[in-house]
Amino acid sequence: MDQNIESYIRGIVSRLNCSEEEKRDIMDEMRDHLQLLKSEYLRQGLAEEEATRKALESFGEPKQLTRGLQASMFPYEKAFRAGAWICFALYAFVVLYKLLFQRIITRFVDTTRNPYFFIPSEAEGYFSQTVLKLNANFIPFHNTMEYLTGAHRYDMSVIIHNTLGNILIFLPLGFFLPLLLRRYGKLSKLIVDSMILSFAIETLQYGLRIGQFDVDDILLNTFGSVLGFLLITIMKHLLALSKGSSFRKIAN
Repeated sequence: MDQNIESYIRGIVSRLNCSEEEKRDIMDEMRDHLQLLKSEYLRQGLAEEEATRKALESFGEPKQLTRGLQASMFPYEKAFRAGAWICFALYAFVVLYKLLFQRIITRFVDTTRNPYFFIPSEAEGYFSQTVLKLNANFIPFHNTMEYLTGAHRYDMSVIIHNTLGNILIFLPLGFFLPLLLRRYGKLSKLIVDSMILSFAIETLQYGLRIGQFDVDDILLNTFGSVLGFLLITIMKHLLALSKGSSFRKIAN
């Protein structure tokens, strides 16, 4: 395959906001159309390089084709993305408020007690071994297994909040990021950044004494973002199947 044609096709398709399967289908159809155009110019007596250049010129300007394809596939993309960004901003505000700001406000309002952090009177500081033992867990799934195997010792709302709640709170993150930012099309990138974000929140909670540091929270948060990623991936796949190939609509 002519590398100029391949580069031209990739330049058009790579910027499309659609599934990888749809991109492959569009690339295959574009390749067929361009080969037909090139063959026609070759039959007219043009050299191969000149035939390729003429085929690309007659096919269209890459950015314009990208816009046309995207509009054909999703005519309300701009409005949808604007709505998605608004929803994501609201989600981010709620999460930060519940996990950080609300707790900070509570600490300022009631300075006599701290329901989020336990410091014994004999402790030498909140990074001492005694305080760490009471307010931090570094053993993966230690607290989660404690909740599940010792359910009779805890209120059900506490168990749900610390297990299912930690999964659900990051599920929208895994849903919105791949939808809004192309860099999160890969699951590995989402996992790394979800872990970093969760770690930062846990560290801030401990450092500000508005929460305990729990490695289980980080793992469950990350698992939640993975579920969100899988959900949006499945939805994109189903949407692609229902639409079929959108390239035919503007190529014919």
